[in-house]
Amino acid sequence: MSVAAAGGINAPGTRIRRLSVAEELAEVLRDRVLDGGMRDGDLLPKQSDLLAEYQVGQNTLRQAIRILETEGLVTVRRGNTGGLAVKLPSEVDAARTFGLVLRSRRVPLEDLAAAVRNLEPTCAGMCAAREDRATAVVPRLRELHEECVGLVADLPAFVRACRRFHEGLVELCGNTTMQLLLGTAETLWSAHERHWVDEVPEGSDFTERIAAGLAVHRELVDLIAAGDVDGAHGLARRHVEFAQSHPLEARPGHAIASLPENP
Repeated sequence: MSVAAAGGINAPGTRIRRLSVAEELAEVLRDRVLDGGMRDGDLLPKQSDLLAEYQVGQNTLRQAIRILETEGLVTVRRGNTGGLAVKLPSEVDAARTFGLVLRSRRVPLEDLAAAVRNLEPTCAGMCAAREDRATAVVPRLRELHEECVGLVADLPAFVRACRRFHEGLVELCGNTTMQLLLGTAETLWSAHERHWVDEVPEGSDFTERIAAGLAVHRELVDLIAAGDVDGAHGLARRHVEFAQSHPLEARPGHAIASLPENP
């Protein structure tokens, strides 16, 4: 089957730049990856099979593969079990690109923090509004809270666990678009918060802040369990401001940095 037979993108009467054969093939393969039910790590057919299926030259196929590699949708595995492996986009991939854009514009960390503290409470309210919150939300939040409780003696581990609790509010809100949009910002903020805790001087005492934070977690989960949307939103807003205060005070005017390879 030729690339044209696989379905071109030029609709009748539409005046757009004509794609090269390699770009058209990349689009066909992109649709195959994203819309064809492929999973992360699945292999596309062998290159020899793709050449026969789409009736294109080897250089054209290589160019198309290079386009998809640049987009991060496939990686080339070497060896006997190698091939074109699918790499589906993730929140971390989006956060890395988002972080580069913010960094290029010299966006301060406070700007990112403000976005998180305005949006995360909305997710807390959405958790409280879910009809299935008793089974789909509350048990998971209580589990994440107990992880925090068990790590109070290890500040870096405790902070990471608390970030998982906050990220859980986003993941459990029930809205995929909000999960992805805010999840990207949360991933960036979490990386910065981990950088902050790694720089905390030895002997720093956060006992009172930790106890207060855990108390709020418990109260917030109770409000969500009760279906109190406004209460959950208001408490989450105050708590996010509280949780962000130390990292922001420690890094005044700090600009957003690129996301590390292993955030």
